[in-house]
Amino acid sequence: MHNDEKHGSKMAFLDGSPPERLCVPIVNHIQSLGGEVRLSSQIQKIELDSNGTVKNFLLTNGEVIEGDVYVFATPIEILKLLLSENWKEMLYFKRLEKLVGVPVINVNIWFDRKLKNTYDHLLFSRSCS
Repeated sequence: MHNDEKHGSKMAFLDGSPPERLCVPIVNHIQSLGGEVRLSSQIQKIELDSNGTVKNFLLTNGEVIEGDVYVFATPIEILKLLLSENWKEMLYFKRLEKLVGVPVINVNIWFDRKLKNTYDHLLFSRSCS
């Protein structure tokens, strides 16, 4: 079967484990620019300035995180809970109402050598819903 899709998703494989080949370089880059990366830090509240921009993150352990730029990864349902009432009314954030989180399972299988190009290394399965 020949695939001539020009506008479909593109997949690429890392030459090594994702933490080593993807996450560590990203963290190193952020730190080289003076940034800080925190893992396993649960946000209790996004506190805003009077102009509606982020003042700080209040963590569940009571710590306050202040910065110039904030990036955090969380399931969509948690993000919806953390949004301030002011932000919920903004068109940009109103679009989040349509997003629904779905369970995902990732399986990484590592072999003791590279597989020949004759094998398809991907298996996708859609949910029943």
